[in-house]
Amino acid sequence: MSHPTSLSVAPHPSSPEERFLLAIVCLAESWNATLTLGVRHSSPLFSMYRRFDALRRIPILSVAAALGLSLVKTGGGTYAVREDREITPLVLFEKTNSWHRFSGKEQGGVSHGSTLDLVMHVRECPLREAADFLSTRFL
Repeated sequence: MSHPTSLSVAPHPSSPEERFLLAIVCLAESWNATLTLGVRHSSPLFSMYRRFDALRRIPILSVAAALGLSLVKTGGGTYAVREDREITPLVLFEKTNSWHRFSGKEQGGVSHGSTLDLVMHVRECPLREAADFLSTRFL
């Protein structure tokens, strides 16, 4: 599958349809919800959403390995991150493909979420950089 090296969308959508789609995508993202749109949409915004959705489906344990995180299995499908022989409050959930930091560091208000959020949190980077990181390694 080929992919662009960066996810570029005009900062200000030009058509009313693109503005509406951007609002819906932002709302779904803030609720950590799955958004399903019909195939007839062909705007750059819809394309961007489909790429983000593919990035969120990458197995979280694979993303953790790419980030160089050391994991300790703590239960059925649950893994804690180890740093310097200490178990951190950052936990990965294999079954839901998500993560949560129960205390401590928040990056931009993010302390839980998808694979994209994990990359932004660990690397302390913006969404675009996190998407590029995952795209170049997994898509």
